[in-house]
Amino acid sequence: MDMVGLFVDGWFPSEERPVMIIPLFTMAWSLFTLVCPILLIIAGKYTEVVPWFILASILLLGFALFSTMSQRRVLILHRGVHLSGLLMSSVLILAFIESVSAWVPLGIGWIQFGITYHIANRTSAGFGVQFRHQWNPKNPLEISPIKKSQWHILNTRASNGLMAILRKKGMIGAMYCTFEEDDCWLHIDVFSKDFFDLNGILIEEE
Repeated sequence: MDMVGLFVDGWFPSEERPVMIIPLFTMAWSLFTLVCPILLIIAGKYTEVVPWFILASILLLGFALFSTMSQRRVLILHRGVHLSGLLMSSVLILAFIESVSAWVPLGIGWIQFGITYHIANRTSAGFGVQFRHQWNPKNPLEISPIKKSQWHILNTRASNGLMAILRKKGMIGAMYCTFEEDDCWLHIDVFSKDFFDLNGILIEEE
């Protein structure tokens, strides 16, 4: 079942839409830099440049992932993003160790490509829900008792940084504010395929 959110008074679908031109473009180039080392290793020629191709692919994939994360703030909580950091760090080290077969960092690079594609594909498709609610920045963030056990409040004051996060099986979420001229908007960004109910999430709504 595709994830939907209840349309609750005062909450509006976010007007932000992912722009995936840069992530897709950089991923296309990373695909090229991942294929070239395979051809060079098989041919047995110019193998000394293989680590540099792998390095280029990892840098491109890292940039693609960072560009994707800029579209959805909630992705900073995604386990795939955390795993990507470990994978990219290991590739940067292993690619230039002569005793390690070039197939090892290259294989990790392909795993990184799969993770980046998976996250970018879901982001492009508008996976999950994004809603916003007009907010008085002088009011502290208070989550209703029925929802409070699911959310961890980081900051009760209106802020462009993360104010509250949600972590449970198959679902991550984030709350943050944006400021537009004299208006302040509280955003809820949830990344999951499961149903998410906005009703009564804030105490001021009760």
